[in-house]
Amino acid sequence: MKIDLAIDPLPDLDIEIDVSSPSLPRLPICAVLDVPEIWQFDGESVQLLKLVATEYVAQNQSQVLPMVTVEVFKRFLTQAQEMGETS
Repeated sequence: MKIDLAIDPLPDLDIEIDVSSPSLPRLPICAVLDVPEIWQFDGESVQLLKLVATEYVAQNQSQVLPMVTVEVFKRFLTQAQEMGETS
């Protein structure tokens, strides 16, 4: 499938889970694409990032899904680890 940015809308949210090894830095790419929010988890820490001008800044609450805070995101990740993949 080919994405045509003139027709296909860009995402409102990018979720990055990178626990095995660091990937290429994607924040500059997302900023150029004007992705308004990024959630990141590296196996230990969680970040909710909001695009302000051309840089991402940490925030405590999602703008895209306001019911999600850093604490809620951590709780979901902990629950997923405890339940296992098939639950």
